[in-house]
Amino acid sequence: MGQKLWYRLGGLLAIAAGLAFGWWGIWLPLEAARARAPEVHYQISIFVAVPAMLVFGLYFLIGGGAWPYRNVEKQTPTAMGWALMIVVAICSGASFWWLTTTFDALGYRNG
Repeated sequence: MGQKLWYRLGGLLAIAAGLAFGWWGIWLPLEAARARAPEVHYQISIFVAVPAMLVFGLYFLIGGGAWPYRNVEKQTPTAMGWALMIVVAICSGASFWWLTTTFDALGYRNG
């Protein structure tokens, strides 16, 4: 199997993991809130992990590792790596904001 195929399979695995963690860490607490559970818990780290898995999974699935996201010699991100991290940060912030406003609308308080 070629190297690009391994990258694409890794991308599929990352997307599957992101969807599974999103279901467990975001969807299930949201459904519990909609069912009026007395307390609903979620972990803030899920809002970084899930977007990172989905964004990098899509990156590897589409590109197959064709575009370098890091400089191996300097151990620094390339322009593509910074762009990916910016997309992850935007998705993380947006998903956290969405969930907290949804919880507020359902009558739940944070903290």
